[in-house]
Amino acid sequence: MKKKLMIIVLSILLSALAGFVLIVGVYALPKNRMVNNVIRSHALLESEGNYRYWASDITKTQSDNFSDALMADIAVNPGKNNLFYDAMINAYMAWPDTDNASEWLLRETGGEPLYPGHAQVVYGRYWHGYLLWMKPLLLLFTIPEMRLINMGVTFLLFAYVFLLAFTKIGVHGAFAIALAIFSLNPVSTIMTFHFSDIIFNAMISSIVILNYHKMLEEKDRWYLVFLFAGIATAFFDLMTYPLVSLGIPLILWLLLSKRTLRENLICVILFSVVWVVGYAGMWVLKWLIGTLISGYNLILDGIETVGFRSSGEVVNVSSDYFYVVNQNLSAMFTRPLIFALVLFVIGLAVLAVLGRLKFRFSLSRIVPVLLVGIYPFVWYFVIRNHSIVHVWFTHRVLSITIFSLAAFFACMFTDKERE
Repeated sequence: MKKKLMIIVLSILLSALAGFVLIVGVYALPKNRMVNNVIRSHALLESEGNYRYWASDITKTQSDNFSDALMADIAVNPGKNNLFYDAMINAYMAWPDTDNASEWLLRETGGEPLYPGHAQVVYGRYWHGYLLWMKPLLLLFTIPEMRLINMGVTFLLFAYVFLLAFTKIGVHGAFAIALAIFSLNPVSTIMTFHFSDIIFNAMISSIVILNYHKMLEEKDRWYLVFLFAGIATAFFDLMTYPLVSLGIPLILWLLLSKRTLRENLICVILFSVVWVVGYAGMWVLKWLIGTLISGYNLILDGIETVGFRSSGEVVNVSSDYFYVVNQNLSAMFTRPLIFALVLFVIGLAVLAVLGRLKFRFSLSRIVPVLLVGIYPFVWYFVIRNHSIVHVWFTHRVLSITIFSLAAFFACMFTDKERE
């Protein structure tokens, strides 16, 4: 245990050092071509607005161009020409006469002298790890072209995870993960970079679990998968639905597990704690490193932000816990998703009748799977402000519950070919 604790601490410290070097490195990239590609992208962002629906006001289909424009704004921000300072404060430009982030982006790329009254906003409480792919891609592509790349990468990851699950678990496990992916609404995540990093994190962790489960089991290295999932979440994510990078891989691990009920419950708790330690540790180190290098009190900014987002105080909106949960449930459980869940259950029954699956009630996995399915409701209680203000994407935390329900039914069967 002492050795594992040392590995965990060392992993977080080395990850923070590597993250610092990588962020400084991409800040060294020239911005002229990035600016040109952002200008060429503006017509699309302006026509779509900050937030658009691709399916008639269904919350689940809302995109987030505001955040994407803000991310691009940070990517091309001229800064102070001090790589270490700029890489730690991650500033963007804003103007008080408009709240349209794409307009801010156009003004910045159009030249500061033409638009007086701007403010350089320090946004250093996050690592902004997405800049590792956004800055290089902006050198070569426009934002619409980057969406096409995002689509290709997303579908390849989804397809690979589905095929691996089919091979390693069986048809019931493959369609359970497919249902979880469907609940995340890939169309919206493809159209919004802000939503994509958590998807990539969860899928890559799932690929590692499915490909290397025997080796990880033999060497007792499972905790490292969840540690680095937490670290990567803190590095890349802008506080969207981070818990998904824990919940989906954890349920997938349970579908593969051959341990006893007690062992599974202990592992679920330990892996969850390790994920939290990786997530919190990596995040706090950004505050510390950023404060030391920039002189801004990012520690106070980070603590205040966490306190605010976990509070129940929301202007003109109810912060009652049951209201928060209800709003997120309403956004997630659309009729098509409920229909898909029903079809999944019917499909399992049909496969069992046809002899493709064999009934086997696996209590050792069902109980911990249902336990993980409760995680989103704990998250909504703790992170209440954020979960009601940003319900159009925080509802995706419930994909863990969807996967839990699908895995619950999947755990009642076994694939005959893998007995």
